[in-house]
Amino acid sequence: MAANHFASMPNTELIEACLKGNNQAWEALLVRYQRLIYSIPLRYGLPEHDANDVFQNVSLLLLENLDRLRDRQRLGAWLIVTTQRECWRMLRQQRRVTLFPMSREMEEQIPGKQHSEEDFLMLERQSIVRSAVGHLGTACKQLLKLLFYSEPRLSYAEISRRLGIPEGSIGPTRARCLGKLMKVLEKMGFSAL
Repeated sequence: MAANHFASMPNTELIEACLKGNNQAWEALLVRYQRLIYSIPLRYGLPEHDANDVFQNVSLLLLENLDRLRDRQRLGAWLIVTTQRECWRMLRQQRRVTLFPMSREMEEQIPGKQHSEEDFLMLERQSIVRSAVGHLGTACKQLLKLLFYSEPRLSYAEISRRLGIPEGSIGPTRARCLGKLMKVLEKMGFSAL
């Protein structure tokens, strides 16, 4: 099976393929959630090399526990909680290494402690949408990235110039691309986003 086939599978089917030992399915699962997993340690203020360690640890924990997940539709929530715990473990470990222990006041100022579960669920939804955008054709992918992922937000005139398409066709093309995106999300099992 092609790797692209696994990338568009719903979580439940993808997890089944992983449990059957399919390496392409495992890779597709990690790619689907890598942005979500990486974003959490970065929000906790951990440097990139520590975020890499957290990603590796969470990936290993997922491999070890995949067959024990009770609700496979809630894999994202499991990953959020597991990643948060890994971040906390790393932060505790780093505190032990320092010469001066943190006071309660300093501990309360650790970045990321203010983030709610809803914040991380929003990150999960964003990660799923970005993954789905990656399955669109080049023209739709480029248009949606310019429309929704560019900072600062670009005008239609600038998008028209960059893509070489008439300014008046951006709206109808956007609508078609969003329709295609919804179909990809439905195929992935995420129609309720």
